[in-house]
Amino acid sequence: MNITEAQFERAIYSFWDFQQALSALTFLLEDCDFDAKYSKVELRRFRCYESTLIISMARPFETTRKGTTIGLRALGITLSRDQKALVDKVLELRRKIVAHSAEEKMHFRVSTFSINDMGVNFPHFQFNEGLHFDEKELRELECFLRVVRSQMGTFFYKVAQEQPDMLARYKEPSSLSGSD
Repeated sequence: MNITEAQFERAIYSFWDFQQALSALTFLLEDCDFDAKYSKVELRRFRCYESTLIISMARPFETTRKGTTIGLRALGITLSRDQKALVDKVLELRRKIVAHSAEEKMHFRVSTFSINDMGVNFPHFQFNEGLHFDEKELRELECFLRVVRSQMGTFFYKVAQEQPDMLARYKEPSSLSGSD
């Protein structure tokens, strides 16, 4: 096996990240009828599912503070061009919109309205409440996550057969302060 200890631990946690992403996606697909009209509050709930999907799915592909990434090739997993494009879109959304607020990606409208004859104006904010992915793309993400989890499961099964001691571990955070 051509994988570092840091990559191996990252792969273990990434297995969970991909499950989190798949769960958020499942909740979204179960609750959302893409032909229906929804209130802003309902749309925000869907956006919360989608944001969790994006953050959880992107996490394995981002480099940690210590410089580790998942290294799918080290697990025997190769992405197709379409899969790579899907991952790139998720990463772009995470980096520019979901986890950060890049000015060039901001989308809003602000106006004022008067509530009485005394000239009192109130601000009115409108934001894009829609999803970043359409139903077809979400189905592609679902397929991708299932395939990658299956391939990772195959990798870990092989490790369990050949080097079971590698999977005998318990890891807990060194601190909760985030100062590591």
